Amino acid sequence: MSAPYVNISALEPLFAPHEEPNRHRVRAEKEGQPARAVAGRRRTPIAIAQNLRSLVKSWRENDYPGASDTTRELLHHWFQQDHLIEIDNQQVPFRYYFCQREAIETLIYIYEVRAITLLSGIVGEFTGEDSETAALGVNPEQDRWPKYAFKVATGAGKTKVMSLAMVWSYLHALRESDSPMARHFVVIAPNLTVFERLKMDFKPAEGGKDIFDKDPLIPVAWRGDWNLSVVLQDEATGAATGGTVYLTNIHRLYDTSERRKKETETYNWVGPAVSRAKALDTGAELRKRITEHEHVMVLNDEAHHLWDPGSAANEAIAYLHEAIAARTDGGLVAQLDFSATPKDNSGRTFQHVVCDTPLGEAVDGGIVKTPVIGKGRKWEPQCCD
Repeated sequence: MSAPYVNISALEPLFAPHEEPNRHRVRAEKEGQPARAVAGRRRTPIAIAQNLRSLVKSWRENDYPGASDTTRELLHHWFQQDHLIEIDNQQVPFRYYFCQREAIETLIYIYEVRAITLLSGIVGEFTGEDSETAALGVNPEQDRWPKYAFKVATGAGKTKVMSLAMVWSYLHALRESDSPMARHFVVIAPNLTVFERLKMDFKPAEGGKDIFDKDPLIPVAWRGDWNLSVVLQDEATGAATGGTVYLTNIHRLYDTSERRKKETETYNWVGPAVSRAKALDTGAELRKRITEHEHVMVLNDEAHHLWDPGSAANEAIAYLHEAIAARTDGGLVAQLDFSATPKDNSGRTFQHVVCDTPLGEAVDGGIVKTPVIGKGRKWEPQCCD
């Protein structure tokens, strides 16, 4: 049996995770040969994301013109200063990945600098050819509040981008007198598995440090301004001062009584009759508390489940926006959707994807493990003790 062959060059990163991608691998010219590394960044087939890359790059290289003082100071703090974080009781250097940097920069560039808060505006401005025609195809019913999607390869740090967005919004709302941003956030998981993973970052067990304390998110001089409580889906009673992160499974946001207007089946075992919808509605207090805030930002993890505009998940988010508007004249300041595969059931990419970190780019940067395909000939089974 011939000895296994491993192409070591195929396992080596082409650039550091914090560096802007400057090389990428392409298929070999002849079958059986290893992939070739070529100069330049891998293009994305998502037109909006591709066109925004060069605009955001120019904006970055010119020191963020048009950004507020708060925004510029945060970007300098995150990406232009050296940081140390504690891991296993040791201080180790820390740098955000370039894909995380590009994601938050893209959001800020569109939202604050270009002031584009509708999907029709994004499509019309950044699609390229036939952009005006494409913008006319945006359904107004799906364009009632700002929505931005981020295609981020699994393992490339979606939660880091979430935390950057929340810190930017919170401090912007606090420090900029005319800020439209939010100090209250709803982080939504599609299922219990994702919820438990997010809980490890935002409210770890036994009072451990959360992501806002572990990562260098907040400038030391602004630490006194930071007052953010994390509320889990079963802890909605009571009140918190300052800002709030509500971490919940999407199912807790379903309004089973008001959204569907069905009160027919009732329980009356003891006391007055109670509708079945209300009896099973464990998220009522959570929704009530969220919708009492004037400005709220929603962040969806593993957001590919939102592909159907008529789904219960999308209706639940719309309910939040409508209920906030009815109570306070405010609403959702932004909905940020994160997924490695933001596509509908027909394979079409979400219209509102503004930033793309594909798996190949994450592999080339050494961020995620390199897939290795094994090949062999004349394999012979052998016994083992």
